Amino acid sequence: MYFGQNVPYLPVSTPRSADVVLYLDLDGVVHHEKVLWHPRKGIYMSPYEAARHALFEWIPILESALEPYPAVALVLSSSWCIRPGYSATLKRIPLSIRSRFIGGTYHRRVHGIDPWNLSMYRAMPRGVQTQEDAQWLALDDDLEGGPQSSRLSLVACHGTTGLSNPDVQTELREKLRTCHVT
Repeated sequence: MYFGQNVPYLPVSTPRSADVVLYLDLDGVVHHEKVLWHPRKGIYMSPYEAARHALFEWIPILESALEPYPAVALVLSSSWCIRPGYSATLKRIPLSIRSRFIGGTYHRRVHGIDPWNLSMYRAMPRGVQTQEDAQWLALDDDLEGGPQSSRLSLVACHGTTGLSNPDVQTELREKLRTCHVT
């Protein structure tokens, strides 16, 4: 099935299991951290603090790092889970990587829209959200409050350079390789 100008229709994500899960933050990882939200404009890059940057500009770097590992699945671990929401976020992510997503750390259909649940999610450090999984990696620029034990699975980004930093790229590739040693 097609819609628009020869763009194949793909489901927002296809639930499946994975041997390795990469928890993916967006702001400060796949693009500069200075992202703004406006009720009419939606999400956009700050014209003052990130003028020469674009949303998802570093996705090709992530694609390249993941290419040797087609079974690595992605979980959205970002404030984008709340606004604009998991499904709306995936619609904005390039098709080339969208099919790897198997879920999000917060999803309205799973967690509901209860204000208390939402505030608890916002208060919970990302490292705590992900520590329950057996084999996982996280790619994030938010390092606050996570358990020390999760640092071994974390690839830390600086919010202004994200995946464009060669050291981050090297660390991600090495941790992906380590996860796939049999």
